[in-house]
Amino acid sequence: MSAPIGVSRAEEFWRWSLAHYARKDAETLLLRLQDEFGFNVNMALWCCWCAGHYQAMPELALRNALDQTGKWNANVTGPLRAVRRFLKAHHETKGTAGEKLREQVKQAELDAEKEEQSRLERLAATALAPLGGDMEKSPDEQRNRAQRNLAAYTALIGAAKRNRFTVSLLEELIEKIYPTPLQKPATPE
Repeated sequence: MSAPIGVSRAEEFWRWSLAHYARKDAETLLLRLQDEFGFNVNMALWCCWCAGHYQAMPELALRNALDQTGKWNANVTGPLRAVRRFLKAHHETKGTAGEKLREQVKQAELDAEKEEQSRLERLAATALAPLGGDMEKSPDEQRNRAQRNLAAYTALIGAAKRNRFTVSLLEELIEKIYPTPLQKPATPE
């Protein structure tokens, strides 16, 4: 899939992420991976997106991505998310200037997520080998690369050691992103 003239690959990744995040139960699963097991939603999506465009990730590129997203989340996205969640939890802001502030913070958080994805896309373009040949682009191969990318990411963040983590969570995510041929991607109801 190539981007239209004037659309960067980062915007392509952003659109891809929005479309896959909107699939039935994908948001719930990704937020569970984030909140319970320390996943970065953008990193999980990036691991899957790269599986459709690049060869499997070398560990050094994955560590570089973790370093970049970790710093960005600690200093930008994470604090914005905390403020948005705080404002959402305090119902007295409904219908007030606080509600408007929450919407502004929500937009800033979304802009921070988009910037993080742009950084990840640039990293992929410089650190990963693009796919070549039709065989490497087959759905089975994409699922296999997504599985390897997510497994490496899971290991690096230590998620598998956390209570209640199972590999089936990753398998479920891969199935939502790259459904088996007999399945159609689930769209929101």
